[in-house]
Amino acid sequence: MARVCKRLDQLDYVSYEDPIPTSDIDGLAQLAQALDVPITIGEFIVSPYDYAEYIRRGACDVVRFVVDNIGGITGGMKVARLAECFGMECQPHNWGTALDHAVHFHCELAMPNNVWFEMTQPQGITDRPYFKDRIRIDKEGYVPAPTKPGLGYEIDRDVLDNLTKQIER
Repeated sequence: MARVCKRLDQLDYVSYEDPIPTSDIDGLAQLAQALDVPITIGEFIVSPYDYAEYIRRGACDVVRFVVDNIGGITGGMKVARLAECFGMECQPHNWGTALDHAVHFHCELAMPNNVWFEMTQPQGITDRPYFKDRIRIDKEGYVPAPTKPGLGYEIDRDVLDNLTKQIER
């Protein structure tokens, strides 16, 4: 592991995500201390209240979250604010459909300590026909913020109804 990490340092990687199991806080702390490449953890943490121990012990340089795992947008913003208090970057994890991206994107837009928008590649691979809107990286490398109500990405109810096979009551 140390040789891999040292090589990542030499190649000037931006970060190393989940290099060892998240449950190994001692190992993560040792790794974070030994490397220049920032260690990013958090996808497998299931409560916003568990992040403090990783930060306190120096087991990560960047925190990451999945809103589904930590109580939604509110939990995500708690993690973001905790990281901000310690001068740390926070990266919401984006993967999945437009709604998965949208919920994390809203957190990112509200966080001063996030610099990345993670986009499923190739773009469009997780698109579903029942979403009227698509999230795309524009030619300048930005993702335009939504302007519609709610999460900002409209569901086409007619398409969704046509895809529905059965409603059980």
